Amino acid sequence: MLEDVKKELLNHPDKLKDVLEHFGYCNIVIREKYMQFGRDEFSSKKSIVINLKENRFLYVHDYARNIQKDLFSYIMSQRHVEFVEVLNEVKKILGITDYFDFFGKRGIFGEFYERVRKKRSNSESKIYDESVLDQFVPVGNLRFLHDHISLNAQKFFEIGYDVESQGITIPIRNEFGQLMGVKERFNYEVEDGEIKYFYQSPCQMSNTLYGYSQNYEYLTGETVLIFEAEKSVMQCYAYGIRNCVAVGSGSISRKQIQMLLELNPQKVIFMHDAGYKLEYIMRNIDFLKGYSRFVELEIGYWDFFEKEYTDKVSPSDMGKQKLDYILKNEIKMIGDDGDEEL
Repeated sequence: MLEDVKKELLNHPDKLKDVLEHFGYCNIVIREKYMQFGRDEFSSKKSIVINLKENRFLYVHDYARNIQKDLFSYIMSQRHVEFVEVLNEVKKILGITDYFDFFGKRGIFGEFYERVRKKRSNSESKIYDESVLDQFVPVGNLRFLHDHISLNAQKFFEIGYDVESQGITIPIRNEFGQLMGVKERFNYEVEDGEIKYFYQSPCQMSNTLYGYSQNYEYLTGETVLIFEAEKSVMQCYAYGIRNCVAVGSGSISRKQIQMLLELNPQKVIFMHDAGYKLEYIMRNIDFLKGYSRFVELEIGYWDFFEKEYTDKVSPSDMGKQKLDYILKNEIKMIGDDGDEEL
């Protein structure tokens, strides 16, 4: 998990210094409880601080610019690089080739991850080489375009086309940005009740959140929208909304909750498709609340009940203007004394 990578950096400030130097930060001074550095060689070494103690989320405090972000988001926003670029440099400096092997052998992941590491099957654990995507044509499609997924969004999420199966390909990545599977959507109409989606390269979707690595900069410490389907995350990208992920189903898993809480969000909003039963939405909320008892977290959901929405429509399916309206007017927050409007 990413939290363990951050912990490893905090435990080895010299490695953290190497990461900062790689991305152009200068005048780095390591103290017992904190480290200071400057944006460049002309900046004061006191302008940016990372606390080395009690800093679980590895926050960077940039006092000169009044910015507080976790290390990855900070470097991404200030150096204009992607999450995977930062993570790959951290991996190289820490000497990580396989996350489970690196942390699992030393027990850092804890008992749960020890069991996962020992028992994980090929479908759960396999990381595919990027060359798997070479068999698909890297091209956008009209079906997604007509469904509010712009060509830029399709390119960003690496949408392709499988000529053999006539399927639209959707790469699935884990929290580290590694390829863990490829999902396909038939590029033709199917009868009601027939399968539209299938996995060309199998993966355990409950082990990741779609859009996590791609949207990481916009997820940390803020409001996170949780959709059911991957296409909703792509639609939101086209609308300029980046603080969202998808669980790939109607239920959130324990692993997905762990990933979510590592972002240290202030609010989490479940955006289930219309028609989803309230009892199932509340089951997800209660599941999340069970893991977040010791953190300050507001939780809400899209209240589509008693409104004239078509069953199975996602709040992102109806265009940006409608989604903006929903986020402003139809989100119900869960309070200690019952539900309350946002």
